[in-house]
Order: sequence, then C-alpha cells, then structure tokens
Amino acid sequence: MPDRYTLFYPVLTRRLNYKKTPVGDYYSDYHEYHDEIEEDCQNRCVYCDICLDEMGGEGMQLDHFRPKSIPEFESLGNDPRNLVLSCPKCNRLKWHHWPADISTNATHTGGCGFIDPFKEDLKEYFEIEKTGEIKEIQNPSKYMIELLKLNRMARIQVRRKRFLKAEISRIMEEIENKVVEVQAMLSDRKIPRSKIISGVST
Repeated sequence: MPDRYTLFYPVLTRRLNYKKTPVGDYYSDYHEYHDEIEEDCQNRCVYCDICLDEMGGEGMQLDHFRPKSIPEFESLGNDPRNLVLSCPKCNRLKWHHWPADISTNATHTGGCGFIDPFKEDLKEYFEIEKTGEIKEIQNPSKYMIELLKLNRMARIQVRRKRFLKAEISRIMEEIENKVVEVQAMLSDRKIPRSKIISGVST
C-alpha cells in the first residue's frame, strides 16, 4: 500500500527546454507554458499538493514562483523556469509575498519563504498526518502552512480521501491474492477441503 511518503509531494523534475517562439525567445504571454508546467508539476499544486482531478473542475493556475510584481524579478515575468502550478486559492494567498533575501538565490531565509519544488524534496519539510493535516518538519514549512492556509478543511478532506482510497486498494489487493490462493488450492484435488477452509481463515 502506498504510505504517506509516496502519496504526497512527489519529487518534481523540470524539463531542460521549454518551447520558444520562431525567433528563439520565450513567449511574451506566460500562459503559453501552462501545459508544459502542468506536466512538469505532475498535475499538482506545488503548495497544497491537490491534484487536478481532485478539484472538481476548479482548474489550476500558473504562479510566478518569484513574484513578477517585485522589481528585481520583473525580467522573470515570462520565463517558464520561474513558473509553477498552483491551485487558485494558494495562488491568491501567495500573491506577491517573498520574504527571502532578494539579493541571493535563496528562496527562504530566517524561517520564512518558500520551498522550490524543483530543487528541494518537499517531504523533507512537510509531514502528512492520517487526519489529513500537514505538520511542519523544518523551516520554512510553518510559514507556508500558515500563509497559504494549507490546513484549510477542503484540503484536509482531500488528503483523508487519498489515505482512504489507498487503504481500500490495499484491502482489495489482499482479497484478490486470497482468491488466487484458494483457486490454486481447489485445483489441487489432493488437498482436503478442510485444509482449504483452514488456509482461507488464516
């Protein structure tokens, strides 16, 4: 059965090259990269981890990881390497926030900031409880949990449902394995029926 380590926050890999215009420039409309970013982010919000098929048609948005509203990051406005997939709620809550030191490449400093999902393993920062709640492991996870309201009830319910579906899959797999075992025992007429029943009950 998949555990909380494999059910949430998969390791993401950004493609080496994004499409460009015929003259070799990035497109002036960053929305041109939606499909590629969506694929790179495995159809998940990089903040709350909800999957596209869990959103009931809400749809995902592109977030400028380093906010384009900050003058130092204006040049990244159409750079696909600065784009990540986000659900609308997380995108609105993150908005122009960037508490990290702008003069460095750091994405979080002093316990505040954001985790680059393409450079760090989010599972080293977030622990997912069976209740569906996200708990902090190390900075800046607490900052992100509070700012982005990652434990809002709608997301907790989605995580609970994931755990439940995984448990159902595990039980179904056990049942299927038992059925195969019983069928094999029945096909061997040398095994007494009492032993078959005994084997099924163990």
